[in-house]
Amino acid sequence: MIISWLIPFVFFDFNQKEDDLMKYYETFSDDHIYPPPWYMSNWTITDYFIRKENFKKLEDQDAIDKQQKIIIEDKNKFKKLNYTILEYTTVFDRPKFCGKTQDFIFGKQCPYKNCRYACNRKWSNIADVLLMHRSDIKFDQLPKERNSNQIWLFWHDEPGGVSKQAISYQFNWTISYRLNAEASIGAYGLTVLRNKPLSSKEFNSYINEQFRNRQPNAIWFVSNCQPKARLNFYLKFRLYYPLIKIYGQCVSKNNSNQCHRNSQCEISELTKNKFYFAFESQSCRDYVTEKFWRSLAFGIIPIVFGPRDKQSLERIAPPNSFIYTDDFTSMYDLAEYLNEIDRNQTLFREFHRWRQFYEIYYQPDDIEQYRFCELCYRLNTNHQRIYYQNINEFFLEDC
Repeated sequence: MIISWLIPFVFFDFNQKEDDLMKYYETFSDDHIYPPPWYMSNWTITDYFIRKENFKKLEDQDAIDKQQKIIIEDKNKFKKLNYTILEYTTVFDRPKFCGKTQDFIFGKQCPYKNCRYACNRKWSNIADVLLMHRSDIKFDQLPKERNSNQIWLFWHDEPGGVSKQAISYQFNWTISYRLNAEASIGAYGLTVLRNKPLSSKEFNSYINEQFRNRQPNAIWFVSNCQPKARLNFYLKFRLYYPLIKIYGQCVSKNNSNQCHRNSQCEISELTKNKFYFAFESQSCRDYVTEKFWRSLAFGIIPIVFGPRDKQSLERIAPPNSFIYTDDFTSMYDLAEYLNEIDRNQTLFREFHRWRQFYEIYYQPDDIEQYRFCELCYRLNTNHQRIYYQNINEFFLEDC
């Protein structure tokens, strides 16, 4: 699915006249949730919400057809002056945003300033939203009587299904990695336009340094040994591409397992090699975690094994920023392609071309406010009544 957007008639006042920049604009495929490069001088966070909505409408219709959601148009819905979101459960056994400022939760750029976040359950009868985290819900403690105008919001960021009890409660909204969740932008990472593009001199200098200093190794940090598909892929692929460094306990006779997350060792590996195995534990639709986003932030090219639908990545990832294993008919072809990237600076450059215009956010303090601003935006603009008819099937899509 490709959604076409009109390119506005604006002047590209970037103090850059190079033909290659203009060529990039002309070839840019604008089928993403993030704004295109020509929005650089005037984009807002609302652009993400509007652009996502075009995708969401199509996917919501699919969810209706599969009896996952019930959506009723409500054009007469009363708009309120203020909205209260109540943290009804903890998040992984701890308060999430209790005591935080509204700017910290929703972000200073949020166009709506009329949402407040509360943690005192005395608001449970009158709050507009009851936020409940999947692993913290105690179903026997939920309100016995339900306010029909209240939104029950189900927070679930891990792959896989939910309990049968959750199905029976027919939650109204979800906050999740699923693109057509009611709040999903920035679930694990986000592609964001720079304030101004890198000059061609700056970008070329970056490429020259990175191509010269990075080794052709593919690295992989893996701690969850249960998913077998990705381990089997690795064991077969190393026969064609032996330049792989793996850290963790998931491969027998592997002694190089002392490279912990955020250690100097990990940072060194991410900054001196060309490729990274961004292999997810499950291939559920839209499930793209910080593995992928961190690799981009550190300047390494991610090799992606899952999600099954490549479009899940293309809608949110920078253009031409990753290698998708299913694009290759054989492991030999994939290995040869990695060798070609290592030898060919022009090809290597194409996988980093996006960096001239975009940067990556992946730290929780940077991205969570996007989703909660989206939640506030939706409260102010929503004209639908939504019920998850089968929330379990919704999260098991393409898993």
